[in-house]
Amino acid sequence: MAVIERAPPAILQHLGAGTETAREPLPWFLDMGEVGRILRRRWLSVILPILVLLGLAAGFLALPAQYAATVQLLIDPRGLAVLKDEANPQGQANESTLLLVDSQLRVLQSDDVLRKVVASQRLAADPDFVEPGALDRFRAWVGHLLGRAAEPEADPALTALRALRDRMSARRLERSFAVDVSVSSNDREKSARIAQSVAETYLATEIGNRSEAIRRAREGLNSRLGELRDGVQQAETAAQAFRTKNNLVGTRTQLVSEQQLGQLSDQLGAARAKAAEQQAKLRQIEGATSGDPAKLDSIQEVLQSQTIGQLRGQLAQAERQRADAATSLGERHPAMNASDVQVRSARNQLEAEVKRIGAAIRNEYRASMANVTELSQALEKRKAEALKVGDSFVKLRELERQVDARRGVYEAFLVRTRELQEQQQLDTSTSRIISPALPPTRRQGPPAAIVLVAALVAGLGLGVGGSLMAEQFSGRIRSRTRLETRTQRLVLGLLPTLPRGARNGTDRLGSGPYEVAITRLRNRLRRDLPAKRPHVIVVTSADDVAGRSMLALDYAASAAQENERVLLVDASADGTVTREVGLPPRRGGPVPGRGDLSDVLVRHRSGLALIPQDGQTARSDLRGYVDSILGTQDAYDLVVIHVGLIGADAIAERLAADPRVTAVLVTVRHGQSRYATLDRALAAIGPRPFVGLVLTGAEALD
Repeated sequence: MAVIERAPPAILQHLGAGTETAREPLPWFLDMGEVGRILRRRWLSVILPILVLLGLAAGFLALPAQYAATVQLLIDPRGLAVLKDEANPQGQANESTLLLVDSQLRVLQSDDVLRKVVASQRLAADPDFVEPGALDRFRAWVGHLLGRAAEPEADPALTALRALRDRMSARRLERSFAVDVSVSSNDREKSARIAQSVAETYLATEIGNRSEAIRRAREGLNSRLGELRDGVQQAETAAQAFRTKNNLVGTRTQLVSEQQLGQLSDQLGAARAKAAEQQAKLRQIEGATSGDPAKLDSIQEVLQSQTIGQLRGQLAQAERQRADAATSLGERHPAMNASDVQVRSARNQLEAEVKRIGAAIRNEYRASMANVTELSQALEKRKAEALKVGDSFVKLRELERQVDARRGVYEAFLVRTRELQEQQQLDTSTSRIISPALPPTRRQGPPAAIVLVAALVAGLGLGVGGSLMAEQFSGRIRSRTRLETRTQRLVLGLLPTLPRGARNGTDRLGSGPYEVAITRLRNRLRRDLPAKRPHVIVVTSADDVAGRSMLALDYAASAAQENERVLLVDASADGTVTREVGLPPRRGGPVPGRGDLSDVLVRHRSGLALIPQDGQTARSDLRGYVDSILGTQDAYDLVVIHVGLIGADAIAERLAADPRVTAVLVTVRHGQSRYATLDRALAAIGPRPFVGLVLTGAEALD
C-alpha cells in the first residue's frame, strides 16, 4: 500500500513491520502533491489575492496617463576664467566639485526656481496641477468618513507648486557634471515644455544670482573705498607735516642733505684726484726746465700745444740751416754767427713757452688745492647736519611706510572694484543645456502587459503563500503526510464520508467505497498484527466522537460478515455504539463470568456479539470491569472495545495501557481534529506498540 511506502521507520516499528523498506519523507511544503491538495482545498484564498491585485492593476492602468520628459543639463561649477581674479575661484574637477554640483541640484529643485516656472507656464490655471488627483480625493473621502473637517481651499499657485515639486525629479549622473531633470504631466508636449522651462529658469536664475552676488561684493568694496581713501590722506598729511616741521627735504628714499653729502663727497674725491694729477704734471715741467728736455714729451699739455710745435719746427729748421752752413762754409766762417743766433733765439722762445705752460699748470694746481680745501670743509659741515636729522628721518620713514601700506590696500580695493564692475556685465558660467527636452514616446511607468503579469504573479504568490501559511497555523488535520510526519504514527486507514441514509452498520457496509475502506483496514491489521488470535483492538479518539463509534461498530460488523467470532464491547461513557444499535444502556451489577455471557450479550443482526454500555459498573469497579471484558477474549476471534475519548476517559486510558490489548486505533476527523488535541491523546497512550491512526471523512484525501 502507498501508506506503508511513505511511512517513517519509527511508525513501522510501532506496528511491528520493521521488515518493510521505507524512505525519509520530505517536508510537507516540498511535497508537490501535498501542496496541490492544500491549494485545491483553499482555492478561494488562492484566487482572491489574484483578483484583488488584478483589479488594482486595472485601476492603475485606468488612471490618466502620465508622460515624463527629460532635459539634460551640464552644471560646471568651475565656470569660465575671463578675468585674472574671478569672484568665484576656479579650480580643477575633484570630489568637492561634485559636492557643489549636488548643491546646485538643491537649487534647481528649490521653490525659488519652481515658483518662476509655475508663473511662466501658468500652471496655477492648469487643472492637471491644481485639481486633486484620485489619491487626494480618496484621502479626502476617508477623512470625511472619519469625521475630519475638510481642509480649506489652498492657493492655486501653492497647489501647483506642490504638484510640480512632486512630479519633478533631478539626479546627477555618476561621476559627471551632467544632470537629468524629468517632469511628468498628462500631456506629452506639456511635459517637454515644462521640463525645458525648468532648465532654462534655473540657468537664468543662476546667472542672476551670480550677478547679484558680484553686485553686493562691489557695493561692499565701494563702501570701504571712502574710508580707505581718507586713511591714505590722513597718513600722507601726517608724514608731510612731520617733514615740514623737521625741515626734512628730499625724495621718499633720500633727504636733500643726504644727497648733498654724497655729492660733496664725490666732488672732493674728484678735486683731490685732479690736484694730484696737476701736481705730477708740475713736477715733470719743473724737471724738464731744470735740464731734462726729454721729459717734455711725456707732458700732455706740451704735446697738445700748437705753439710748442711751431717753436720746435723753427728750432729744427734753424739747426738744419746751421748744419748746412757749417758743412759748406766751415765753423770759422763769419756767416756762422747768424746761424747760431737763430738757433739760440728759437731755443729761448721754446723754453719761454714751456715755462709759460708750467706757470699755468702751477696756477691750476693751486686752484685745485684751494677747491679741495673748500670741499673738505663743506663735507664736514654736511656730516654734522646729517647726524642731527638722523632720528627725525627714522620717524619720517615709519610714517611713509604707513602711507605706502594704506595706499596699497586702497589701490587693491580700487582695482578689485573696477574688475567686479566689469565682471558683473560678463556671463562666465559654462552651465548649459546639452540635451533639450523632447516629447516622450510612451506613458510613464511599466507597460500594461508587465503590470498585469506582475499583478498576476504577485497575487498568485500571495495566494499560494497565504494559503500555505494559513494551513500551517490552522492546527487542523488535513493531510495524511503531515499527520504521519508530525505524530510518527502510521495512518492505517482512510474512511470516506458516508452517503445520506446510511445510518447503521449494515447499511454502511453496503456502501461501496466505505466497505472497501473498512475491508482494507481489516486486511492491513490482519497482516501487520501478530498471527496469534484473538486480536483485542481498542478504538478511541482525541475529539472524533462520531468517527470513533462508527469505526468500532463497522469494523466488528465487517469481521462478523466473514463468519469471525466477534465481540463488540461498548465501554465508553457516552454509549454511542449502544444507542446506535437501538439498545438502552445496561444498568446493574458487575459483568458476569464467561459462563453467564448470555445474560449480558446482545446478538446483532450482523452476527456479532455486543456488550452494551454499563456506566455504573465501570465507575464502581474499573479494574474488575476491564478484567471481565478482557477475560472473554479466548472465546472469540476478534474483540473490539469501543472506549471514550482518550485523555478524558479513565476506562480508555486503562485499556490503552493494558498489555493484553493487541492494538489501539485512534480516529481523527479530517479537517476538524486538531494536532494539539491529538498530541495530548497520543501522549496519554504512551510509547506502546501497535498504535495506529484512522482518518475519517477523508474521501478526498490522497
